[in-house]
Amino acid sequence: MKIFWLYHIPFLLLLSIFFSCENEDSLIGENFLNTNEHDIFIFNDSLIDIVATSHIEDSVNAQSSLSLLGSYLDPVFGQTDAGFCFQITLPNNDMEFNAQTITNIELNIPYVDFYGDSLSEFNVSISQLNESINSSDSTEYYSNQIFTSNLITNTNPVSLSEIRNTSMFSMQLPTSFGLNEILNLSSEALSDNGTFVETFNGFKLEVEPINSINGAIFYLNSGSEEAALSIEYVNLNGETDSVDFALSSGVRLNHFAHNYTESNVTSVDTLLFLQSMGGVFSEIDFSFLENLQDSGYIVNEAELIFSIFNDNELLVSPERITLVESDEGELISIAGLSGGILNNDNDSYSFDITQHLQKIITNGHNPICRLYTYSRTSNAERVILNNTESNPIQLKLVLIKG
Repeated sequence: MKIFWLYHIPFLLLLSIFFSCENEDSLIGENFLNTNEHDIFIFNDSLIDIVATSHIEDSVNAQSSLSLLGSYLDPVFGQTDAGFCFQITLPNNDMEFNAQTITNIELNIPYVDFYGDSLSEFNVSISQLNESINSSDSTEYYSNQIFTSNLITNTNPVSLSEIRNTSMFSMQLPTSFGLNEILNLSSEALSDNGTFVETFNGFKLEVEPINSINGAIFYLNSGSEEAALSIEYVNLNGETDSVDFALSSGVRLNHFAHNYTESNVTSVDTLLFLQSMGGVFSEIDFSFLENLQDSGYIVNEAELIFSIFNDNELLVSPERITLVESDEGELISIAGLSGGILNNDNDSYSFDITQHLQKIITNGHNPICRLYTYSRTSNAERVILNNTESNPIQLKLVLIKG
């Protein structure tokens, strides 16, 4: 911090005074550095009263950059299951396959990452959707919505290790499916993608719930050009042909289900819980700053710090968390906000919220914020943060008054 109005006090002396006083029990109004122009105050910890609580979100926008599939039972967060619906699209308009039999039909979607037990195995089912997942407004779809479907087939246990080794999730469908349902649809249905996806609504992928800590959620890049339903068939001339139906240009919707019956994430006030997939978030209330409104104070520095609760070794700490303003449920990005990246040296996350706190003090701005995992619609991350009396949320707050 440079303070240009210190004409006669060496800069190093200023730093020495500043940091030696930082842990003193200074109160608002008690000056510890007077330059005849400004008084600088470190806000006393006893006056900082941040109200923080955990809440169940239970739904996010169903559209995401990744599709999630899997299941696990977390000893803290309870049961979580993930599946997704997707459309396939025509390679060209005005298709005519003239197929008589299907010799092979296979779904392939590139693998990206996972969260959970790397040795997990899954019983995966694929179904044909009975209803359209098209919408004029994609934000109308949320991750707790259920679409009706008819089962096509179940797989033998699918190994996460094999998926990771091949970097591809692959699933064989029975050759009895796809001839009448897809290839031999009417010429009108095969004329373009608009009519095709309304005639053949698409698929739903799910896994049988895994009611143990040995489960996992894995992430698939259904938007990749390699994501496709590939069909080999014999046409009416007896010739073998093949066609790929892409996933990337169709609608893809995640579905997340949580069961907190055995969980106490909302009843523990000494910890803060964060969970992706429309799970748990925490609300941070800075209403105590309203006492400083119209006081003439300017926020010179405000750093918000959360330390990680380390008693649950099953959790892998996310590389980043995010803080947003919540105005009657509407989420708004905070101007000037930076931070939220994991500090591996001390297992903590910090945010620079200087501008936001200044707006609360000077403009009567909304004091409520929400804390989430980062990109919570496209990963299965979880983390627990401390808020005990001995290890509370920290707010380093430095004010100036002229």
